[in-house]
Parts: sequence; C-alpha cells; structure tokens
Amino acid sequence: MTSPLSAKEQSVNRVPPPCCAPWPPIEPCVYNVDPEVKIQQFFNTQEVLDPIYIGGERYALKKENFTPIFTTVTHTCPDSDPLQVRYYTGYELSLPVYNDYGQKIFFDIAGKTDRQMSLNVSCGSFSASDAGDKFYISESALTSGSCTTIVMKFNFNRTPSLPRYLDLNLTISEEL
Repeated sequence: MTSPLSAKEQSVNRVPPPCCAPWPPIEPCVYNVDPEVKIQQFFNTQEVLDPIYIGGERYALKKENFTPIFTTVTHTCPDSDPLQVRYYTGYELSLPVYNDYGQKIFFDIAGKTDRQMSLNVSCGSFSASDAGDKFYISESALTSGSCTTIVMKFNFNRTPSLPRYLDLNLTISEEL
C-alpha cells in the first residue's frame, strides 16, 4: 500500500493539461556536427592495380586501393533547410581476373584493419565472407570459367572517419 501524497507533492508531480505548454518540453533541434566526407579527395589518391592472373603473384592491397562507399543522411529541423551529410559505410574493389578455364582454383585472402568490418568476396560463382578486424578466407572452387572479375566489399557501421589502415593479401591460384 502506498502512502497518500500531500497536496503540495501532488501539484509538483502533476502533468500539465493539454491546454498549456507542450509536454514534455520541446528539445531544440540541432544538426549533426560530424565532419562532412569529401568524396573527391579519395579519387585523386586511389591506386590503380593490374589485373589478377590465376597462378600469378600475391597481391598486397591497402586502403588506398579501395573505393570508399558513402551513405547520405538528410537531417531536418523545423524552420531550417535540410542538411545532407555523407558518412562512410565501407570500401569496395573490383579487379579483372584472367586464366579461369574451368579448372579448380584456390582463393587465399588474409588481412587486418583497426575497425570491425564484414568482408564479402565474389568472383563468378565463387563467394565467401568473413568478419572482424582480421580476415582469413582460404577456399577452393570450380567456377566453370565464370571468375572474370573479383569483387571485394567491406561493410562497417556508419562513421565520419575511415579506418587508419587496411592491409589485405590476395592470391588466386590453381592446382598444379
């Protein structure tokens, strides 16, 4: 059983009637102050890679080899113009692959970064994934000649800053 409140306590805890000021009080609308992502700066620094040859060398990839993925978010406040802010949500890379004649091929991918991400890799009918801050994929596949372009895509939570580093080693080989 609860104790009855005094008249003074009841008036302090009372919810105002609808005729009065809005309840709860309206919070001021403030735009997000995260720094805006400048897209052009990444296209000037992106390094171009040679095509991948099955049975060729090991490729050492770093974040400069990947294209950042952006998401645009629109913030709105009453009596203000909408503000559009771009955020990073991942990286992607697409490279041509030569010499898939239908033989069994091996995909070896290993790397690390300073942020939790998911990695999805596909090449023709082959696909694999891994997640975390360290990546390791070692699988074989019969792609029946469909592996002509390898696509690697990293996804991470929306952020105004990119990871400090991303190092990845890639080898596509065949059984001898």
